[in-house]
Amino acid sequence: IAWVSDADGESDIWITAAGGHGTARRLTDLGPGYRHTLRWSPDSEKIAFADQTLSFHILDIDSKAVTTIDRSEREPMDIGLEKKPISDYSWSPDGRFLAYSKIGLDMVSRVWIHDLDTGESHDVSDGRFNDFGPVFAPDGRHLLFISNRHFRPTLGDFEWEMVYKDLAGIYALTLQADGQALLPLLSDEVASVGADKIPSRTKNEKTESVTVGIDWDGLAHRLEALPLEAGNYRHLSAIENKILYLNGSDGDFNPFEFRALAPQELAAFDLSDREESTLVKKVDGYRVAADGRHLVWRRGAKTGIKKVGSSGPRFAAMAEKKEKTDTLDLERLVVTIDPRAEWAQVYDEAWRLERDFYYDPGMNGLDWPAVGQQYRALVKRATCAQDMRYILGELIGELSTSHTYASSGARRLKADRVNVGMLGADFSPDKDHWKITKIYDVADWNREILPPLTRPGIKAGEGLYLMAVNGDKVTTHQEPYAWFQGLAGVPTRLTLNNSPSFEGAWDITVKPLRSERRLRYQAWVEHNRKIADEASGGTIGYLHFPDTYLGSAAEFPRQYYSQVMKDGLIIDGRFNGGGLDPDIFLARLAKKPLSYWTRRYSADQQTPWYVSRAHMVCLTNRQAGSGGDELPFEFREKGMGPVIGTRTWGGLVGISMFLSLMDGSGLTAPDYRIYTTDGRWTIENEGVTPDIEVELDPTEMLKGHDAQLQKAIEVLMEKIKTEPVTAPTHPPFPEGK
Repeated sequence: IAWVSDADGESDIWITAAGGHGTARRLTDLGPGYRHTLRWSPDSEKIAFADQTLSFHILDIDSKAVTTIDRSEREPMDIGLEKKPISDYSWSPDGRFLAYSKIGLDMVSRVWIHDLDTGESHDVSDGRFNDFGPVFAPDGRHLLFISNRHFRPTLGDFEWEMVYKDLAGIYALTLQADGQALLPLLSDEVASVGADKIPSRTKNEKTESVTVGIDWDGLAHRLEALPLEAGNYRHLSAIENKILYLNGSDGDFNPFEFRALAPQELAAFDLSDREESTLVKKVDGYRVAADGRHLVWRRGAKTGIKKVGSSGPRFAAMAEKKEKTDTLDLERLVVTIDPRAEWAQVYDEAWRLERDFYYDPGMNGLDWPAVGQQYRALVKRATCAQDMRYILGELIGELSTSHTYASSGARRLKADRVNVGMLGADFSPDKDHWKITKIYDVADWNREILPPLTRPGIKAGEGLYLMAVNGDKVTTHQEPYAWFQGLAGVPTRLTLNNSPSFEGAWDITVKPLRSERRLRYQAWVEHNRKIADEASGGTIGYLHFPDTYLGSAAEFPRQYYSQVMKDGLIIDGRFNGGGLDPDIFLARLAKKPLSYWTRRYSADQQTPWYVSRAHMVCLTNRQAGSGGDELPFEFREKGMGPVIGTRTWGGLVGISMFLSLMDGSGLTAPDYRIYTTDGRWTIENEGVTPDIEVELDPTEMLKGHDAQLQKAIEVLMEKIKTEPVTAPTHPPFPEGK
């Protein structure tokens, strides 16, 4: 068994006998660095591994020599740090070759094969598509890999735009020029006898004595596709007569992204009957045993073992039947933990992770060893996981960098939470009773939220008194929400009246919300839109961006298309929680008409159709950060208009996934930072300073007066007055031409 351990202070590779007997041996003394993703060679004489420098290496067990094989020139963003370097390498059956993928400067991922005998690496991709996840077939005749090359556009229902989903297919290269295809064509006679009569390709062959030969000339053209639907394939494995892989319904824009993928289907393609079958419906990952006959799968806290060495038409039914019985019972596993020893290891590893992954090798000018020593003295005083979280937070806080977060371990006290039903209303006390002073509704175009008190047939309104909930009298000796504990999503009987009395009261039945946050947000957006519309006589539109991710991806089309013909647009990026690069939204806003078309009976039409000719301003404030910093920055860089408000949060470094630690806690290591096109650091610890600075008065804001919004309206009205937005008219129709 080989593993990575920091027992001697740095992450090095250790081995011991598989049975657990004997003494563990450290094979490497590599100094600072983060090593991971170990892969044994078939003869157990070598181990391939990766590190944080985007490189991967081979360790010789006997000599302990380490040879660097290759290094990626670029890295994917926003994924697990262990996935950034070359990490999908696979040994050939005879141990002579290593297949892997790496990303070049052109951002294209190619499959390479390294020959250990010659020391040369060969590019076996054609360079047009993202190829990754290569594995050798057990007989050494083929190399299989995943490639994103199925470009079947999904056209937008609203405008002319294309989205590409389900890009991946599984492909095979025939390694020798005179070799047979992985799936040779079958004659009519063979096909007619039934799939169960097709002889196995490798039935009588011994893979132990395989010698792999590769004819490099023309290799990239000896390509065939497995007869599978295009999908989102990941984690390819090849065992005798069978190909295993993950496939998910949710894709992502990054072929190496694992964080955003929901549990995927673990499936197998049988090379004998050429049929696909599902092994486990939902898994987070899996690994194949060395004998190729069993695999272990994981889904959340569940782990299972499945036999995969059989094949034929009964295989799919067997796999479906055994999924439940294959789950391992891990409840009986007991581990004794020494918290203080564990916390000492957790602290040291956290310190090293920042050292190895922080984007600036100079650690922002800090003496990082001295900082580590300073806070290490506090670890022995820790008494619980929350103490350790505080210490780690203080440690990484010394970097004076945004996006430095620490999370507590799994072993922490958890209080049972009781939900509280929400009505989407404001209350005010009136003597001993609660009066409904405001009911929050949503715009007519958005009925995804169903406000409890505004549903059709419900007799409720502002100014009414809430007299009872499910028959229990409501008074002001407690806040009104005390009567709604545990009622979220539960049909609830409310007693209402026009006066603080039960005489003449009536009952209604509602289903309280679990949260009214989105309801209040939508009401705020609609309020601002109406303010801009009324103040400008209908010439100025208003859009709010809550984040630079899925929230705005949903809100943008709801708000934009109905206002595309306005003369002015307010782009409100205040309170923006960030996410990803906002360019996807700004690129749409920045598009302008390229031509116009006249028609006989209708108004002339612009192309593209849904683009705005409006003057624009961008609102921002100190509660906008990360992608919320980048939104006004890019808005100004594109010359789209002035930025109004207050300076933004000032946090624009990037982080990949949380790094897990021994006790289940985690932390982030900011591993990339923004700079301008002319080579200047920007935004991080500075923020974006507006062109027109306007402070918000909280008291006035509560009264409904938004000084920043009013300033945006004022600026746009003046701009529209001095530079009216007009469209051209077509010239006279030609005569006799």
